[in-house]
Amino acid sequence: MTSKRVLDLFKLTDKVALVSGGAKGLGTVINEGLLEAGVSTLIFCGRGRHGSLEAEKERLVEQFLDTKIFGIQCDVSDESQVQSMVQKIKNDVGRVDILINNAGVTWNAPTVDQTLATWHRVIDTNLTGLFLLTREVANELMIPKGGGTIINISSILAFQGVEVGSQIGYTASKAGVLGLTRQLAIEWSKWGIRVNAIAPSFIEGDTMAKVFTNEESPVRETLIESIPLKRFNQPNDLKAVTCFLASEASSNITGQYLVLDGGLSVR
Repeated sequence: MTSKRVLDLFKLTDKVALVSGGAKGLGTVINEGLLEAGVSTLIFCGRGRHGSLEAEKERLVEQFLDTKIFGIQCDVSDESQVQSMVQKIKNDVGRVDILINNAGVTWNAPTVDQTLATWHRVIDTNLTGLFLLTREVANELMIPKGGGTIINISSILAFQGVEVGSQIGYTASKAGVLGLTRQLAIEWSKWGIRVNAIAPSFIEGDTMAKVFTNEESPVRETLIESIPLKRFNQPNDLKAVTCFLASEASSNITGQYLVLDGGLSVR
């Protein structure tokens, strides 16, 4: 085996990456991280509401002039849309080396008030949508090319509940993501596909966490005091962990989840 300098192991030069839920929120942070690490082609998808796909592509193109960047409208909970997008990528780009399953939604309401419709809204995107996209990318773009890297975005709520409000669908789906990650890591290792997950807690500036992390939030300081490192995640924390798991630096890691929470889960 040819030895590489350690810093070279972290580079993503000449890689093609696909990010679901990449038009807003954490997806935009992940997009930036992958581009900063050197991917040659970035594809991100989302529902594309309110011009979010176009706005994110324009923002990224201004920063990374020499990189191919594509924004594709796709609801990952819709099997036909997922299949159409993957075929388009296959025809136009030819491969995907890195898949980041980031698309996710939540519905905050007491469990006794949840309807089947709100349950499905969350599960169909966070878990079923992840399954659909992962299956199609593996079948069409990774297995035929001899491998790839898949990173699933779970959550610290996969293994602990919340006292404020209730997100039963979200917590259940994110726990399911960890199970799916472990199973696929075993099944797909024979094809050279690594599958890992990231389980972050609150990330400063994230839309879904702003009710807790905003400077005006009455629970902000209480939450920070409960974290051993006394701070919320910053965008660079997520970028670094994502790029590590996407790179050769983690080439012998699969079926694992990396908790990004400042020590909160081990108190």
